[in-house]
Amino acid sequence: MCDPTLADCPEVAKVPDFWRRLNLSERKFLALDYDGTLAPFHPDPMQAFPLPEIPELLEKLSQRSDTTLAIISGRPLKEVLELLGDLAVVVVGSHGREVKKSDGSLTAIEPTDKQRTGLKAALHLAVQEGFEQHLEKKIGSIALHTRPLSPHRAAKLENIAFAKWSALAQHYDLECMEFNGGVEVRCTGRNKGNVLAELLDLQPSGTFSVYIGDDITDEDGFREIKGRGIGIKVGEPTTPTAAVGFLASCEEVRDFLRAWSLSDPTPVPHPG
Repeated sequence: MCDPTLADCPEVAKVPDFWRRLNLSERKFLALDYDGTLAPFHPDPMQAFPLPEIPELLEKLSQRSDTTLAIISGRPLKEVLELLGDLAVVVVGSHGREVKKSDGSLTAIEPTDKQRTGLKAALHLAVQEGFEQHLEKKIGSIALHTRPLSPHRAAKLENIAFAKWSALAQHYDLECMEFNGGVEVRCTGRNKGNVLAELLDLQPSGTFSVYIGDDITDEDGFREIKGRGIGIKVGEPTTPTAAVGFLASCEEVRDFLRAWSLSDPTPVPHPG
C-alpha cells in the first residue's frame, strides 16, 4: 500500500497533497500521453518503447476496480497499440481522431472535404521543399519529424514548414503547431482536450481525475482538466504550462504509476 505519509511515494511537484487526495477518493481516472511520458523519445519513432515495467504497471492499473485508465496520444492509433500492447482500456490516437474503446470497438473522425483539400496542399508544399522523407501522414494531420537531424538542420526545416503551413492553414480549417521534435499541421475541431473532456464527462461525480503529458499538444488537455482534476507536466517545475503539477521524467512517471498501483483501493475515511 502506498500510504500518502510514506517517503517512497514519488513527489508530485507543486501538488504536495497529491497522494492524500488520491487515497481519500473512491473513484479515480488517469489519462496518460505516450511519447515523453511513458516512453523516452527516440530518433526512430517506432523504437520509442515504454520504459521497462510500465506495460505491466498499466495492465495492473487497468484491472483495479477503483481506477479508469486511458491513453491519449498524437500518434496514429495503430502505432500506440503496436508499441504499448492492446490494453483493455480506452486508447486514443491522432489527437483524438481515432479511438479504441475498452471493449475493442474502433471509431474514427475523418477530415471535412475542405480540410482534406488543405492537407493535400500542405503535403504538396512539404514535398516541394524536399521534406518528404521526414513526413508522417495521419488521419487528420501531417507531421514533420526532425529529431534525427542536427539541431541546425532541424530548426531550419521547422521554421520553413511552420511558416508555409501556417499561411495555408487559415484557409482550410487547419492549424499549425510545433511539438517536441517537429511541426504538425492538423485539422481544427479535435485535440487532446476535446477527447479528454468527453472521457471526464463519463466519470462518476467526485472522481479524482489526473492527466499526464509532456508536450505542447498536451496543453489542450491541461486546460481542459482545470477545475475538474489535476494536470501533471513531465518536465521541470519552471516550464510554462497550464498543468499544476510536475514529474521530472519518464522514470518519475514510472515511479508514480507504481505508487498508484500499490495504493489501497479502499478510500481512507475522512476525519470526523
